[in-house]
Amino acid sequence: MEIKKDTITSKQNLMDLVATLVNTSDHPFNGFLNIKTPEGFQSISGEQIDIHLDSKEKKFIPVKILFRQIAQAGTSQIQIDLLNDKLKIIQTESIGQTIEENNNLRLSTSNPMLFISNSNDSLSVQVTVSNLGNRRQHTSIIFSIPELTGEKNFFEKKGTVAIQQDTVFNFKFLPPQSLLHQPQFTINIAGMRGTEKELFGNLAITVQNISSNKRFQDMEAARQSQYYQRNSLTGSYRKIGANNTVYQLIGSGDINLPAGYLSVSGNIYQSDNANEPIISNTYLDYHFENHQLKIGNINQPLEMALFGRGIEIGTADKSKSKKIQIGFIDQNFNLIEKNSFLKYGYGVYATGIIGATNPSGYTSASYIFKEDAMEQTLHHLIGIDKAYSLNNEWRGNLKIYGGMSHYKTVNKNEASFALETQYNGEISGVKLSGNYFLSTAYFPGSRRGMIQIQQNFVKNISKKHTVYSSIFMSDFSPESHTYTTNMESTNFRFDSGINFARLNSTAIKLGYQYQTESSNSFGWNTTKSSENLAMRAHRLVENFNWFSKNSKHSLNLALEEGFAKLPNTDGLKPQFKFSTAYSFKWMTANVSYQYGSFFLSEYISTSRNTEDSRTFQRLISSVSIDKRLMNNKIFISSGAGYINDFTTGQTPSGFINLRYLPTDKYQIYLNSSWYRYNMRNNNFSSFSSSNNMFIIEAGLTIKFKGQAPSSGKKGTLTAQVYYDKNANNIFDEYDEIAADYLITINNATFKTDSEGKLLYRSIPFGSYKLKPTVQKGWFTTGMEYTVDSYKSFVEIPLHQSGTASGKIQYEFDSKTVLDFESKTGGIVFNISQNGKFIQRISTNDEGKLIVFLPTGAYQISLVKSSLPPNTFCEETSRDFTIEPGKITPIQKFTIKVKEKTINIKRFGE
Repeated sequence: MEIKKDTITSKQNLMDLVATLVNTSDHPFNGFLNIKTPEGFQSISGEQIDIHLDSKEKKFIPVKILFRQIAQAGTSQIQIDLLNDKLKIIQTESIGQTIEENNNLRLSTSNPMLFISNSNDSLSVQVTVSNLGNRRQHTSIIFSIPELTGEKNFFEKKGTVAIQQDTVFNFKFLPPQSLLHQPQFTINIAGMRGTEKELFGNLAITVQNISSNKRFQDMEAARQSQYYQRNSLTGSYRKIGANNTVYQLIGSGDINLPAGYLSVSGNIYQSDNANEPIISNTYLDYHFENHQLKIGNINQPLEMALFGRGIEIGTADKSKSKKIQIGFIDQNFNLIEKNSFLKYGYGVYATGIIGATNPSGYTSASYIFKEDAMEQTLHHLIGIDKAYSLNNEWRGNLKIYGGMSHYKTVNKNEASFALETQYNGEISGVKLSGNYFLSTAYFPGSRRGMIQIQQNFVKNISKKHTVYSSIFMSDFSPESHTYTTNMESTNFRFDSGINFARLNSTAIKLGYQYQTESSNSFGWNTTKSSENLAMRAHRLVENFNWFSKNSKHSLNLALEEGFAKLPNTDGLKPQFKFSTAYSFKWMTANVSYQYGSFFLSEYISTSRNTEDSRTFQRLISSVSIDKRLMNNKIFISSGAGYINDFTTGQTPSGFINLRYLPTDKYQIYLNSSWYRYNMRNNNFSSFSSSNNMFIIEAGLTIKFKGQAPSSGKKGTLTAQVYYDKNANNIFDEYDEIAADYLITINNATFKTDSEGKLLYRSIPFGSYKLKPTVQKGWFTTGMEYTVDSYKSFVEIPLHQSGTASGKIQYEFDSKTVLDFESKTGGIVFNISQNGKFIQRISTNDEGKLIVFLPTGAYQISLVKSSLPPNTFCEETSRDFTIEPGKITPIQKFTIKVKEKTINIKRFGE
C-alpha cells in the first residue's frame, strides 16, 4: 500500500488522497482500509473502506479528508491502516497535513446601550469574545470609564477562549454618585491577546441614566471641553519667605441661560506688601448664537499687543466663516485700579476674517489704535493676513502691516511697515518650510526694527535615513524718538546633519553647526557702550536616544563640541556642552555641563569688572519623581536641583508637591519649594552673601456640577405619554396614563413618572426625533417635533402592538449530506415594511424567533450569511400581518444541507 496526496485537485479545506494497493500474492485478498483522523478532520469516504483484490491485481482507492475550522494549527497526521478480513493489520501508512495558524478573535456585545433606572442596583456589562481561529487563546478584557475621575477607572478581566467557541466576560460594578449625576457616560472596552497584550478589538458601550426629568446635555461638546477645568473654584494661601503672604481665589464656570450662556472667569489675589488686591483675567463673556459680548480683563495678542480692562463685541455668520470683532481697552492691568481712567493709555481695535473655517484659504484684516503713555506716542496700525494653498503640497500665508506713529515729545509723525510670510512645500522629495519677517525701525508692533529669516530643508535619502539643514538670521535695530537707543544686534546660525535609521531601540543624529553673534547692547562691560562685540563658532552636534523594549527606561544624550572666536581674545577657544536625561517609570534625572561661552551674554558675565577673563562654566543637575498612590487619589511630585555657574554661584533647590483627590468634586493640594541664591559684590569679583527662599502654598479646589454650554435659545419640553385605548390619538377619558414607560428623544432616554409625564429642560430650539419603541405590548411609531418656544408640550399616544413568532427546522439525509453544524441559535432575520428596514432579530437556542411590532403588514427575510457552512434555504422570505394583542404565526423556514459529490475514477492496467 502506498499513500499519495493529489495536490492538483485538493481544495482549501479538502485533502484528496489516493491509496495504491497491489496484491503480490497468488491468492485473492479481502479486507478494508481503516482511516484514523485527529480532531477537526473527517473522512468523507467513511472511516472504513472495503477492499477486494484478485491475485496480482492493482487498484487505486480515492480517499477524501475534510478539515474544519476546529482543526488545530500545526501539522496533523492522518493514519491509514490496511487490515485483512481477520482484522489483522497488514500495513500502516500516515500522511501529514499542515494547518496554518489562525488567531482571529472577535469582540462584540449584544447591548451597545445600557440603562440605569435604580441607583442602588449594580450595572452589568457583558461582552463576548469569539475565537474564530484554530488555537486556544488567552485574553484580557479591559473595561475603562473615562468620566470616572479621582479613583480607579479601569478594570481587567482575564479568561481563555477555546477553538471556535465563545466566552462571555461580565463586568459588574456599582456606579458612584459622580456617574449617576451624569445623563450618560461611556464604558470603553479593549480586547487583548496573550501576555504581550496585543490589541484585537475595541468597542464602546453607552450607559444612560433614565428618569422622568432631565436637562439637555450636548455630549460631543462635553467631550471636547472636558480637558478644561471649568466650573471650579480654587482658594489658596501662599507664604513667600518670611515677610510676604498672598491669598488667591481663582474660579471659572459656564451658566446656561434661556437664550445663550454666560462664561465667568475670575482671579483675585491679595499680598501683604500691596495696599489693594489685584484682579486680573476676570471677565463676563456672554454668548448668544453667533454673537459675543465680553466685559472685564481683555487680552488681545495682536501684532501690537493690547491688554487691560475693557469691552469686546464679536459676531459671525451662521457658518462661522465670516467674523468681526471690535474692542476698547484701558491699559490698566488691575481691574480695580484706583488710578485715573486711561492713565496708562488705551487701545481700540477691529478685526475681521473671511473664510475662518478654512485654515488654508482665509483672509483677515485688522485695525489697531494705541495710545502708549510710557513712550508718549499715538500709534495707528493696519494689517492684512492672507492664507493661500497652491496645491496639496504648497501652503502658506502673507501678512502686510502699515503703521503711522505720532511722537508727542518731538511732535513728529513716523510712517512704518512690516512684511511677513510663512510657507511649507516640497520639491523633488525635499521638504521646505520658511518664515521671513521684515519691519522698519519705527514699526509700532512687538517686533520693531527687525529682519528675521528662517529656512528649513529636509530630505529622505532612503526609507530610514533623513538629512536636514536650517538657516536662521536676525538683525534687530529698533529706533524711537522718545527713548535714546542705538541698539544693534545680529545673529546667524546654520545647522546641517543626518538622522540615521533607528537601530533596535537607539536613534542617532549627527550634525554640524555654525553660529555668529554681534551686539552693542552690553553697555555695562569694560568696553565702551558703542563698541560692537562679535563672536563666531564652529561645532559638531551628536544626539543619541535610547528606550527599552518595555518602554520603562529611556535615555537621551546630547553633545556639542567645537571652537569659538570670542571678543578681545586671541585665537580660538574650545567649547563643550554635555546633557543627558534618563527616565524610569515615574523618575526623571537630568545632568548638563557646559565649558566655554556659547553666547555673548555668557562671555560678558565672566569678563565684566574682573581683571582676568575667565572661562564660562555651568553645571546643572536635577532629579524629579511623579507618583500616584491609593488608586490615583494621591499625586506626589518632588525633585531637587543644583546649579553652579559664574553668575549665580552654587545654587541648590528642591520642591515637593502633594495633591489629594478624596472625590471627583474636591481637590486639596500642598506645594512647597526652597532655593538658595547668592548676592555678588559690586565689582562682581566674589559673592558677598547668600539668601534662602522658602515658599509654601496650600489650596482647595471645588468642582461644581456643570454641563457643556449652548449659545442658542433653549426651552422646556413636557410630554404626556398615555395608552390610546380608543386609537383616536387624543388623550381623553377613555385613555390611561403610561407610567414607567421608556421614551427616547434623540439619544436621551426617559422613564415617565407616576403621571405618565417626562420633562426635558434646557433643550436648544430645533427639531427632535421621538424614536419608535415597543414595550408591554404597546408601541409608539415615532415622530418629529420642533421646539421653537421656551415652553413646549406634546402628547405621545401609545397603541397596542401584536406579536409574531416562528422557528427554523433542518431537513437532510444523514447518509448523503456533507459535514455541517446543526446550528439553531443566532440565525439572523431582517424585518422590513414596504421595503424599508425595521429591525433585525435572531433565533434562540431552540431555533425559535419572536418579535413585537405595531399593527401592519411586514416581510421577514433570512440573512443567508448567518447559516452554517454547507447549508441553504430555498425560500428565504415570508409575509405576515400583525394584529393588536394577537400572536401571528410565521411559516417555518426549512434549512437544507448540501449533499456529497461522488467522483468516479476509472483506472486501467
